[in-house]
Amino acid sequence: MQTIAVTGSTGFVGRAVVASLLRCGYRVRALARKGSAGKLAPHPNLEVIEGDPRNVDDVTRLVSGANALLHLIGTRRAEMKRTGVTYADIDLGTVRVAIEAMKRVGVDRILLLSAADIGDSEYVRTKRQAEAAVRESGLRWTIFRPSFILGKGQQWPIIMSPILNLLALFPGRIGDIAKRARNITREQLANAMIGSLEQEEAVGKVFDVTGIRAL
Repeated sequence: MQTIAVTGSTGFVGRAVVASLLRCGYRVRALARKGSAGKLAPHPNLEVIEGDPRNVDDVTRLVSGANALLHLIGTRRAEMKRTGVTYADIDLGTVRVAIEAMKRVGVDRILLLSAADIGDSEYVRTKRQAEAAVRESGLRWTIFRPSFILGKGQQWPIIMSPILNLLALFPGRIGDIAKRARNITREQLANAMIGSLEQEEAVGKVFDVTGIRAL
């Protein structure tokens, strides 16, 4: 039984990914901040490790003995306003910590949850830097670039679907952006990640919405 380490395990995407991994027969080691472990349902193959994804010693404990790391960390504007953290602190900083921790213990497979490469906002620029760090790490990486992710409590992007599907039919830049901005569900994303764990050809690949749906 393979052991998969997960950061961001208690988040919107993380909870679905952990549940899917357990259903598929993996052993899961989930990093959770103090007081947040209760967001994950108990399971005999789930080990919750309390720690901070910005602390390299905590992440080293998480990945030690694991076969791969699914790095699902991301911050929201509300959290940034409340705590003063930045995209660079979380979306980039935790990737650098994860890479260092993995190299310490010889774990070489990482799956990174990034975001659709659309526009040139601070958020998108930071995600590009995080991707570059993974690419240059020497690890065996796979990158996922979803746009709108549907799930419980997150259904509003559905109203955009007809417009995006129509624009996706256009040739050129408009159609390309629309395709990369389409919706996926948390379950589709989780299944794609798990599928890529089992496919050597997924190493060194970047999957946008079209690729995630195909997986």
